[in-house]
Amino acid sequence: MSKRLLRLFPPFQEGLPPLLAAKINIVQRDGRTLFGHLEKLEADSLVLRDLRSHPHRVQLADVAEIIFDRKSEIFPKIDESL
Repeated sequence: MSKRLLRLFPPFQEGLPPLLAAKINIVQRDGRTLFGHLEKLEADSLVLRDLRSHPHRVQLADVAEIIFDRKSEIFPKIDESL
């Protein structure tokens, strides 16, 4: 199984609701990166819970991009009944 990295750039509001509880990377405008589960989405911020269960509130204005994995099927499944 392979994965495909997808990147979201501002504005984020339309693309984030399906990512709730998903593992994401947040790249901030100053270059810092956070990794964890998207826990909460608000009008001007989001809450990310890292792997140590620490919450991080990040202002959407400070986010340069959001990166997440999506499973992709590069090779089609073979029908073994043929």
